Amino acid sequence: MKYEISVIMPAIRTPNWDYMYHTIEKSCKKSSFELIMCGPFPLTEFLKTKSNVKMIIDNGSPSRCAQRAAIEASGRLLVHCVDDAHFVEDSLDRAVSMYNTICGKKDVINLRYTEGENFTGTTLPINYWFAHYHPPLRLAGIPNTYKQCCHHIIDREYFLSMGGYDCKFEYQNFNLHDLMFRVQYDNGRIFDSDTTVTNCNFYPEKTGDHGPIVEAYLENDEPYFQELYNDPDILKKRSKISLDNWKQTDKVWKRRFAKNSPETYQDILNNSC
Repeated sequence: MKYEISVIMPAIRTPNWDYMYHTIEKSCKKSSFELIMCGPFPLTEFLKTKSNVKMIIDNGSPSRCAQRAAIEASGRLLVHCVDDAHFVEDSLDRAVSMYNTICGKKDVINLRYTEGENFTGTTLPINYWFAHYHPPLRLAGIPNTYKQCCHHIIDREYFLSMGGYDCKFEYQNFNLHDLMFRVQYDNGRIFDSDTTVTNCNFYPEKTGDHGPIVEAYLENDEPYFQELYNDPDILKKRSKISLDNWKQTDKVWKRRFAKNSPETYQDILNNSC
């Protein structure tokens, strides 16, 4: 079956999944959707009963997992998100309606979100969604008019044609920015959703499951991003990338799974993998 919307994400936080699915249902009442996750754990017993949910087992990096989920998707539109998100009721319907009203093939809806410990985040200022609001994105290769967008609605065929996410970035942060900058260089436009679409949890520093993410940011992702975007001509050289770039990444993300494959999410929290 083909769906109107494919919600895709790397996923390790099994205790969140059932409730997250319920919030997607309440957020997306008017369009058919599928949820495709990729990570080390099988679906929960509840999600196994849902014909519109698929799990791809992979112990690779979050970026590798997101790319694999996107490639497996069948929806006309891709919705990128994370597995610690709670979707706001009717918000995906509103965002999809906005997409269908104002977007062309290359355009993107920025799905605005809040982020805070235990889902306590508040609405972010509208300037937050401009790249140069953030000091790490004030580089020579990023025009000051460009927007940034971490959770998005994008045409699936267009996403695939652009090569999707650059999986040389281990975590999904800088490669989301990278995709959006390539889209804008390709004359795509980014429109902000008119409401908050998700409320997301936040893990300070190396608390919870965040240790490997912090290490990837500092040791690989930020240096690679600076290497690319300190070049003022980078987007002329690299507006499209290979969709199969995920195949060049390690099958096991050693920052997370240095010892062995975890059996449960608690194993990750216990740092026993």
